[in-house]
Amino acid sequence: MRAALIDTNGSFVLTEHAEPAAQPGHQVIEVSSAGIGPTDLMRAKGFFGPIGAAYVPGSEGVGRLDNGQRIYFGHSKAPFGAIAERTLVQDEEIWPVPDDLSDDQLIALAISGTGALIPLEEAKIAQGESVLILGATGPVGQIGAQIARLLGAGRVVAAARNRDRLEAMQAAGHADAIAILGEGDDDAALKAVSDGGFDVVLDIIYGPPAEAAMRATRPGARMMSIGVQAGPTVALTLRDLVFRSHVGVGTGQRPAGERRAAYGRLIDMALTQGLTVDTRRHDFADAEQAWAAQAGSPYGKIVISR
Repeated sequence: MRAALIDTNGSFVLTEHAEPAAQPGHQVIEVSSAGIGPTDLMRAKGFFGPIGAAYVPGSEGVGRLDNGQRIYFGHSKAPFGAIAERTLVQDEEIWPVPDDLSDDQLIALAISGTGALIPLEEAKIAQGESVLILGATGPVGQIGAQIARLLGAGRVVAAARNRDRLEAMQAAGHADAIAILGEGDDDAALKAVSDGGFDVVLDIIYGPPAEAAMRATRPGARMMSIGVQAGPTVALTLRDLVFRSHVGVGTGQRPAGERRAAYGRLIDMALTQGLTVDTRRHDFADAEQAWAAQAGSPYGKIVISR
């Protein structure tokens, strides 16, 4: 079968690969679409440890079982992955999906969607509270801004480096105000749109922007951090943290049942409340270009379809 392959040096190529064979507790899936996310790139670069053997990348996708049932899947069994004609997945990571949503939306709502939903639910947004989405222009941020509103936020502010994408979010009604980061003083940029202080921060990027965001909160604020694209550490004084909470939220490591339930809530939001996310689709034959696009400046979810 045709599949993408990450070699031990991190290189990406579309090539021939051995077929997966069914195993107890696993099923072979005919892949229709695969998603690429930041975690895939980090793994290929050795962020999670040296690459000991070549493998097929792609953390999630949509496909069909032998009986024709349409499903979403994640966490293929190594060395198989989603960017292939077929993959092998554990039963508990195979979730039936409705026909009413496209492959790209189903993929965008899974890893990215649960990455936004779970921390915002755990922040317990009170009706009318002010929410900052830090690193807002990627799929997690786009979904997070909409979820915050659906959970009761009275004011949503989107902050990131890309002015055009932020302005598009504001024009779509997903953000009431925007803050451009990286143009000098992030503290001043965030405080200028904080309206006295944010109550909740969904922090997707960490690093120095998260420090500035915490200093723009009000007492009682909750910062929920889920990503490290802007740096793996922060430096905050006790004064910055007084009467505030800072929580590192893990979503992908949670039990499959918990993630599946959250995914179901997201699908319901998409079907009944208009939750959506920008996507960029590529043909399977153009998988190498799709990988390069994700490695560049992705603002929509990258999806490879057959």
